[in-house]
Amino acid sequence: MKTKKLGPMARYGPRYGYRIKKRAGEIEKVQRAKHECPKCGRKSMKRKSNGVWECTKCGAVMAGGAYSPHTGVWRTITSILGGKRVEMS
Repeated sequence: MKTKKLGPMARYGPRYGYRIKKRAGEIEKVQRAKHECPKCGRKSMKRKSNGVWECTKCGAVMAGGAYSPHTGVWRTITSILGGKRVEMS
């Protein structure tokens, strides 16, 4: 079941309330999207499990946040470094 306002969160029906389902939907949208791989630069990084992210193109595996591969600390560090790409081993 899917509706225009809530999208996949409509599966919960009338339970939990609109605001909670809206927040959960935003988080799930970020979690299920493809992200940029720090090693090859392609937009092919997918969530493998909680905190583990894998690139479907180059096979790089990295630890990250639960819902997105880059945590708030990572964003702070890259802004300090000026957006330089960090090499992965």
